[in-house]
Amino acid sequence: MALLRTKKESKSTVNTEELTRKIRKTPMFRKHIPMEAGIGWPIPLQKEGKLYVILPCFGFHNTNEKGKTALFPPFATITIDWSKQEPVAYHNLRKNSPATELTWDEQTGFFPHEAVAKMTIGEYKQKRSELLAMYDEMFQILEASGEFSSEWVARFSSLLRTLMEPQLEVYYRVLAPTFFERFLVD
Repeated sequence: MALLRTKKESKSTVNTEELTRKIRKTPMFRKHIPMEAGIGWPIPLQKEGKLYVILPCFGFHNTNEKGKTALFPPFATITIDWSKQEPVAYHNLRKNSPATELTWDEQTGFFPHEAVAKMTIGEYKQKRSELLAMYDEMFQILEASGEFSSEWVARFSSLLRTLMEPQLEVYYRVLAPTFFERFLVD
């Protein structure tokens, strides 16, 4: 039985948004990741005919400025086998940095960033849910070895560009250069 699904759930009923909540209940997450950590934008990985989802975990904390949250770079990733909905790998980015020229343990900026600062909480949540639903579509297309339409890519890229924290972009690009080169465009 998959760790991220109940017995009644089929593979298709666990979506990306649920995955980002349910991962917190797994032994791997609880062992390595503080419960107050944020879970960043999923990164698909195709390897040896299988689809995996890499979830970057980042730090944040409230500041003395009302409405501002301090952001820290991803400090770890957890990789999920998408078909089994099970965590299969943990990677500590501070101990094994994929880019030693970057600082992985100091504050990098603030949330909300300019592109979302004027949105209401409801507007932000709606756009976030829409993007995560598009990740579901992406994973289905990747599992089926399908192709993305140009319209789909344009909408996904627009949402990702709007919601991606600019201060964290360089870290995402290090974690998955090909993916973000294709989908995180200006």
